[in-house]
Amino acid sequence: MSEVLQPLYAQLRDALRADILSGRLHVHDKLPSEHELVHAHGVSRITVRQALADLQREGLITRLQGKGAYVSAPHTTQPLQRLEGLGEALSAQGQAVHSQRLSMKRVKASSDVAKALELAPASEVYLLRTLRYVGRLPMSLNESHFPLPLGERMVRLDMSGRDVIEVLERELGLRVAQAHMDIGAVAMPSAAAKWLQTAVGEPALRVHRVLLDAEGRPLQVETATHRADRFSYRLTVSR
Repeated sequence: MSEVLQPLYAQLRDALRADILSGRLHVHDKLPSEHELVHAHGVSRITVRQALADLQREGLITRLQGKGAYVSAPHTTQPLQRLEGLGEALSAQGQAVHSQRLSMKRVKASSDVAKALELAPASEVYLLRTLRYVGRLPMSLNESHFPLPLGERMVRLDMSGRDVIEVLERELGLRVAQAHMDIGAVAMPSAAAKWLQTAVGEPALRVHRVLLDAEGRPLQVETATHRADRFSYRLTVSR
């Protein structure tokens, strides 16, 4: 039996998708215009628009009004259904998370950090700064504060490619039971823009998280700044 061909828009979509996934088209490359695709593939403008719409829904391209379509940077989505670290969540999707330790030092806690960790004002804490990658692309700049005794235990541990939750539980024998999280949109600050290879003021996702043990004692205060074009959360809720 002869093979049943896909609709023309699907054939064009798959051809463009193959160019993107194979690396023939790179991140931020501009795709041929609709007019050019019509003539190159002998299809209608409606067919081209259907193909591009599918690629946009898949997150492979970004279409800008009056400017055309561009290859998107890879996008990562973390489901928020249970308390887990980014590495744990993405391993189920076949993605690897790597962490570069930028610094770890003792500092005086700000009033907000001291309050979140239930410490006296200006108490000393450990500050861990890491840059997280998904694949080869920088995803987030993370600042974690730990109470001094816990920080003393963590300072010599290898955190590369590991979630803080995993280290706390497997290496230190602590039980992480709960987290308070605040998630909001911010303009990319200059300190994070440098590490995340983007421009100051670009859209960013700011995640503030406090980890608590089984007795409700705070273990960590973390602020993560994500590139909004590369990361998002997906929530599942029931009524």
